[in-house]
Parts: sequence; structure tokens; C-alpha cells
Amino acid sequence: MVLITSFNKKGQTFIDILVVAIILLVAATSFVLMTVVQKEITAEFQKDEAFNASTDAGQALANFDENYSTMLDNTFLVVFVLLWVFVIVSSLFVDASPIFLIVSFVLLVIVLVAMGVMSNTYQEFIEDGDIYTFSAGFPKTNYIMEHLLLFCVFIAFTGLIAIYGKNTLGGGGYG
Repeated sequence: MVLITSFNKKGQTFIDILVVAIILLVAATSFVLMTVVQKEITAEFQKDEAFNASTDAGQALANFDENYSTMLDNTFLVVFVLLWVFVIVSSLFVDASPIFLIVSFVLLVIVLVAMGVMSNTYQEFIEDGDIYTFSAGFPKTNYIMEHLLLFCVFIAFTGLIAIYGKNTLGGGGYG
């Protein structure tokens, strides 16, 4: 999975972090909306005699309904961790001189402003009256999205360590 194909860009880590944050925002809102739709579909199915609580199909549907939001919440956590690993691994392929460290911090500030906006957007989305009841089933997703700014700072610094640390640790260098 390569989001940015040019490995020679010095600011690639921050572009990757921005793309990761957009993916997380879309995934989080999609998962909450999928739960809303799934709950409505389940309620309609349970009105049918073949899917009421007394049948095996109804019990299986109720069991699926109970575990659906937890499954999506855990899926979001796995996606978050895998995207973080992606940023670190893709940062290892960027060859950057330590001179670009200052440019990296400027890009970090720009990306962090975008992260704050995305985090606030998600917070406003889940505070909607109807969606708020369903978003309570996503504690991990809500925590990550509410603290997206802090997580992205940590991801950025691990990416910077991967970019600039390999030059001294790996025996390579610019001297």
C-alpha cells in the first residue's frame, strides 16, 4: 500500500500523516453511520416472523447486532495501528538530509492545524442527537478521534525518528 509514489519527497511523512488522518476520519464516520443503518435494518428484520427473537435466525441476528459496533470499533483500532506502521515503514524509504529537519517542523505545524480541524469535525458529527446514541458503542474510535492531534504528533515524531535516525544508526550519512 503506497499512498504517495514519489519516495524522494522530503515532506512525505507529513503528507502520509495527513492522508492517514483523512482515512481515519472517513473510516470513523463511516463505521458510526454503518451502525446506524445496521440497527435500523435489524429492527425491521425482527418485525418479521422468521427473524423474531424466538427463532434461531432471530437469535443469530440479535447476537450479530450486539457485537457489530464492537467489531467495527476493534477494526478501527487495527486500521489505526497498521496505518501508523505504514507511516514508519514508508519513512524509512525517504532519504533526507538533516538540514530538512527545520522544514519538517514547519510542515508539522501545518499538518497539526489540519488534525485539529478533523478532530473537531468528528466531535461535532457524533454529538448530533440521533448519532450520539450509536457513537457510544465506539469507545476506542471516539478516544482516538478526540485525541487525533496528540496521536498525530506522536506518529510524526516516530516518522521523523525513522527518517533522520537511520542516517546515523544505519552507518549511512551525509559527511
